[in-house]
Amino acid sequence: MCSNTHLQPLPDHLELRIFTRSVGSYPPANIVESDAHAASAMTTHPPTISSSSSDFIHLLSGHIDNFLIFSRQEHSKWLIDIAHDICDPLAQRGELSIWSGQEWKTVAQTDPLTASIYLYAVPEGVVVSLSKISARDGKSKTSRSGDAHAVANLVNDRDGQCWVTGALAPLANGHLCPKRMGDHLARVIFDTFVSAPRSPTLSINDEIFGISLLVSLDTWFHNYEVGLRFVSTVRS
Repeated sequence: MCSNTHLQPLPDHLELRIFTRSVGSYPPANIVESDAHAASAMTTHPPTISSSSSDFIHLLSGHIDNFLIFSRQEHSKWLIDIAHDICDPLAQRGELSIWSGQEWKTVAQTDPLTASIYLYAVPEGVVVSLSKISARDGKSKTSRSGDAHAVANLVNDRDGQCWVTGALAPLANGHLCPKRMGDHLARVIFDTFVSAPRSPTLSINDEIFGISLLVSLDTWFHNYEVGLRFVSTVRS
């Protein structure tokens, strides 16, 4: 955390922040055995820490050149989308602002990214949760039979090529959610990021949680060194 008095960015760095008062805390982890347990485990509570109204949480920070590589021709739209994904992926109630040196100014999607401090601000009284990374304890071990193998075949038949490169082989069935997360938490994740209705019996082994990637990309994907973001429904 940092206070409103620390608004001088590092040289050539871009920072993304959110007010501490806008971020809820997750309850202590419990064993998830039902949809109700999963909903409770993923529902945040209002902030309990003592902080002033000007305290921040750092979300992203890095050299501006790295952000320019990732954003490419999308400019500030890229950062706006990433901020939504981290803080409020479905409702997208936040607005991106930039510190001008004296005040926060709203950022337009076409504005170029600069070495500055950015703020993702949600409406007063709104409390959001931050998207969490689920640590993976090694690579999943699955047999050649059963649901896991059947789903891998469905994913391969559906895609036929790597989603990133378009290459046909060698492909791996990447999992968008770790399989040990289980069905109940998978449904909560789906509802958090997808507005479309889902089956009440949606399973972690459903093909919707699988994606075809080159083997090398799949390794980076599972190590959280490669991320995916929705851009368009049109594929080449």
